[in-house]
Amino acid sequence: MIKLFEEMMQKMMGGMMKPGDMPKMMNTMMDKMFRNMKTEDKMEFMSNMMPRCMNMMFENMSTEDRKAFAEK
Repeated sequence: MIKLFEEMMQKMMGGMMKPGDMPKMMNTMMDKMFRNMKTEDKMEFMSNMMPRCMNMMFENMSTEDRKAFAEK
């Protein structure tokens, strides 16, 4: 879970992502993370980590990526 997030953040910060990559990458990461989590772990993640993660990501997203993410 943390490795996927770190990889995504490195690509985003390194400027390797193209417009439109972020929503697809987020959906893939969330699917992989939640698939193997227990209910308690999901609840903890959503209440503690998710707000911080989303804040970090939206700060660096382009307007196009924000729009695409909101439409998913």
